Amino acid sequence: MKYLKLLLLFAFGTSTLSTFAQEEEGFMADRPGATTGIDVMPKGRFQWETGVGWERSKMDGIATTTWTLNTSLLRWGISDHAELRLQGDWLRTKNDEVNYGGLSNIAIGTKVHLFDGWKAIPGISLLANVLVPGGDDHHYLPANWGGQIGLLFENTLTPWLSLGYEGDLIWSDAQRPTAFFGACLGFQVSERLSLIVEEYNFNDSDGTKCWMELGAAYQLSDRVQIDLGTDISLQYPKRFGNVMLGVAWQITKR
Repeated sequence: MKYLKLLLLFAFGTSTLSTFAQEEEGFMADRPGATTGIDVMPKGRFQWETGVGWERSKMDGIATTTWTLNTSLLRWGISDHAELRLQGDWLRTKNDEVNYGGLSNIAIGTKVHLFDGWKAIPGISLLANVLVPGGDDHHYLPANWGGQIGLLFENTLTPWLSLGYEGDLIWSDAQRPTAFFGACLGFQVSERLSLIVEEYNFNDSDGTKCWMELGAAYQLSDRVQIDLGTDISLQYPKRFGNVMLGVAWQITKR
């Protein structure tokens, strides 16, 4: 626990700086990380954020490997304060008993910037998604239509440090909605390199699950960012491990 606290302190000194640097360069990405930044795509800009990942989990008692063959988020700025979003993943899961793949996390939605922030008052954005079902024969998608509504906040603490946090309600096949809360800090190591750390939680009918994510992002150019991240289960750290690699590409020029 001592080392975990030190790690948390380091984390909350590191992650939102990435967002600040991207604002300075006119580039912003919603990856890596489970939380979502408040920035929206400028009007007329189109961005593709994609990645791959590997996961090994014993949460259910059976060692299961899941490959994220592709995770994609498409963002299109439709006004000075709003963007449209389309996201979806393609996964492959395997253990001693099962071997299957398919689409996951398909959502259509929007992010709307509500307030820029002023002194101690944070910047605020609204996130809303419709979750697309896959029917009873799909392994990852819900059987019914669902939804997600969230508020995104960000405080600029110093020219190189800021704090982002988010609260969501997610409706799917469960009897009651899942509550999500995450907080993220960032540190700008250099003009192009930033580190991120966040703590996030899911609360549903099975209880509360607590996670941490550590990551790094590097700006290759004014329109391309690459990133690396990993998630840690704060309750069962020895039962879970993963690594994620990704890229964010602003396809349309400024």
